[in-house]
Amino acid sequence: MSSLTLFAFTTGLSSSWLPLILIMMLAAGLVISIFLWRKASDETIATKNLLNAQYRTLNSVVKFKSLEDKLDDICSLIESQIEDALCSVMLADEQGETLNPVASPQLPQSFLQALKDFPISDNLGACGTAAATGKAVIVRDMLEDSRFEPFHDLIHGYDLRACWSHPIFISDNKKPVGTFALYFRKPRSPKEGELDLILRGRDLAALIIEQHQQRLKREQFEQHNRSLFTHNPEAVFTFDFEGHFTSVNRAACVLMKCGESDLLGQHYSIAVAEDDLARTNEHFYAARRGIPQRYEIHTPDMQGNIHYLHITNMPIIVDGEVTGVHGIALDLTREKQHEERAKILERSVESSTHGLLISDARDKDYPVIYANPAFERITGYTKQEILGQNCRILQGPDTDQKARQDIREALKNNQQISTIIKNYKKDGTPFWNELLISPVKDARGKVTHFIGLQNDITERIQRQETLEFHASHDPLTHLKNRSALERYLMEWVKNNGHSHNIYILFIDLDGFKPINDSLGHEFGDQVLVETAQRLNDEIVEPNMLARFGGDEFVAVIQNMTDREQVEVLARRLLTKIGESYKVDDIEVSLSAAIGIASSEESFKHPMELIQRADIAMYEAKKRGGSYIYWHSAELNTNIDQQVAIRAQLQDAIQNNQFELFYQPIMSHDNRIGGVEALIRWKHPIKGYISPAEFIPVAERTGQIIPISEWVLNQACKDVKDLKTLGVNSVSVNFSPIQFYREDFIEKIAETLETHSIQPGDITVEITENVLVHDTAHITELLQELRQLGLDVAIDDFGSGFASLRYLNMLPVNKLKIDRSFTGNIHQNAHNAAITRGILGMTTEMKIEVVAEGVETDEEYQYLREHKCDFMQGYLFCRPIPIKELIEWVQNRH
Repeated sequence: MSSLTLFAFTTGLSSSWLPLILIMMLAAGLVISIFLWRKASDETIATKNLLNAQYRTLNSVVKFKSLEDKLDDICSLIESQIEDALCSVMLADEQGETLNPVASPQLPQSFLQALKDFPISDNLGACGTAAATGKAVIVRDMLEDSRFEPFHDLIHGYDLRACWSHPIFISDNKKPVGTFALYFRKPRSPKEGELDLILRGRDLAALIIEQHQQRLKREQFEQHNRSLFTHNPEAVFTFDFEGHFTSVNRAACVLMKCGESDLLGQHYSIAVAEDDLARTNEHFYAARRGIPQRYEIHTPDMQGNIHYLHITNMPIIVDGEVTGVHGIALDLTREKQHEERAKILERSVESSTHGLLISDARDKDYPVIYANPAFERITGYTKQEILGQNCRILQGPDTDQKARQDIREALKNNQQISTIIKNYKKDGTPFWNELLISPVKDARGKVTHFIGLQNDITERIQRQETLEFHASHDPLTHLKNRSALERYLMEWVKNNGHSHNIYILFIDLDGFKPINDSLGHEFGDQVLVETAQRLNDEIVEPNMLARFGGDEFVAVIQNMTDREQVEVLARRLLTKIGESYKVDDIEVSLSAAIGIASSEESFKHPMELIQRADIAMYEAKKRGGSYIYWHSAELNTNIDQQVAIRAQLQDAIQNNQFELFYQPIMSHDNRIGGVEALIRWKHPIKGYISPAEFIPVAERTGQIIPISEWVLNQACKDVKDLKTLGVNSVSVNFSPIQFYREDFIEKIAETLETHSIQPGDITVEITENVLVHDTAHITELLQELRQLGLDVAIDDFGSGFASLRYLNMLPVNKLKIDRSFTGNIHQNAHNAAITRGILGMTTEMKIEVVAEGVETDEEYQYLREHKCDFMQGYLFCRPIPIKELIEWVQNRH
């Protein structure tokens, strides 16, 4: 043991003070050496310089000055004792490749800047060589030393000649950490005693550098330990011997949702649930006895939230005695919640109504490793029977091959797949399986399992098939309907084009309306069913038969090559229809007219063929019953006009050439009760085209659907502006064709939701023709419209052939009397009687009535006297655009 170490030990000084003591002793020795060396000189000056040097050096060592300042003081001490010396200290970088000046009181900064990043290399200057070799380099005249040739400009520029450089070593490094150098402006070598003085200064600088590095290491170590505590993501804390918090880190404060001051000095019991306190005390006292502890407790934070913690307690031992307890708290709340959720999920899977399978993706045959009870109920296979099996056990002879292949490809590519496949239960019963298969990946992203979710949707598929059938078939005769007919022709054009000819037969019954009116709709429906059966017996595949509407049927003939064959078939159909019908002992007879069109005539749209056959059918009717008429070029004029209108209508739809005019509906006391929306087509060349000219064409071509949708959409947009004026209801006419579209209600509901339409804002106007066929279906649709918040009105009541019984059957809350009954009502007794009868009946039924076509004040007064709810006609206002309507309403106000 050295005397210095022994001194530190016997005096109780910490070993961290040893470098400082060494520095002070060496500084004192240096001062003494200088003092002895200068003793021969002028004693007064030497004594004064010595005292100043001693004071600066010791003051620098003791005070907490920077490394640079301390080294500057040592350089100044050497410079004050060696005449004309310019002292500098340079330190090596961390890689030991370059030197940089850190202290030099007398040398110019520009010179020091030139020495920045000075290479450590043998035979390169004095300092570079000293740092590279670890040996002192004493150069009397730098201009005479080859190692300084690269630096002659620098030497001349700063008038320097001699350079003495010593390497600086510290105890931890075998290589020099820097250099201690003296420069002189004249060539010279060291005098007696100067080298010893320089070495003592060099050693003092080494101790100061080592002290500085040790201080940096100590600070880094302290910061490291402090970081382990402060920045630990887990809650870290310490207790005194009695269990009071003495320190807590940031994570502990975050966990407890409080500040550090809220915990320091408090007993640990404030952070322990009451039920866990006794057990926590046992662990604390065990740790206090020096035994590390691990346990789990519930901890309430300052906001009352309960955390599930895993606690580690370790004794704090100082000089062999336990002075406190160190603690680490790991928050397991989320893991416990996940564990609980996993249990809930397991119970949910077990109780799910959907079948669930898990298969092993690591086995090439994907064996089942789990099946829930719902799977057993759906398929009839027990868990024991399915475990280890592949799911193909559910497949059968009618299982779709494409669905099988899609599933195989998805499994092969580790992809999710959703499909509907026909599977079979254990007893062989087929069922439609809605199947979702999803891959499950491990932490590395590798698919390890597949989860299959199964649902028996057989009933839904059957309902869907029923809906699809009704969407494409006439509900009465079960023949294809008009929509299916149009799709059939479009598909024929797509697949065949004009490669072979087809014939269209348009069949219309003669004498059906009187039978329907006199014997009732039920009797008429049975006649139509019988007619459909007779026609269907003759028109077999690949031909197609459809009910076009009412008592009209259309046949598409593909398997006949000439007109004669087609005409023979048509006459056979007339004969079949001409046979008597007997229903409930009532016998009736019918005839028919058939128009025929051929695809040999050029056409742009296949529905043109139906239009041509329809035109030919009317020509057959003109010639009496049971007649056949072929479409010819002479009839093209009318159809060409219709085709032209159809094409122009398509442009009108695409280019938004339609406008809505509005006609006010006035109450009996001359207030505005609502308006009726009436479409107008503003042709870019022809101007306004009458609805009577284009609506029938649109009805025949199906273009009425997008037109009607536009009308409703525009009316819904306008109703918001109209309501601000007090016009609270807009009436919109619906086409009969709309009621036979499978998405009819869905489209209406979507439009109403888009525009936030409120109940009563829109009134649907339908004509009596809508009610003639399939009354039950229409009634159901009207009920759905009422449920959407729409009012329903029968338009032109009395002009058709509807029965009054409709008013009792249908969900109608408004009725519009046709203008044929309101015209000249104050003078026409028949019109007056019918109108009074309707008003009396609807009053009892609480149905609002609108009288149409009111044009004179006398008609208005008569209707008002007989308590007609609302009136509409030119007396009040013609149909006008919405801007003019707004002005009209504002002027009335």
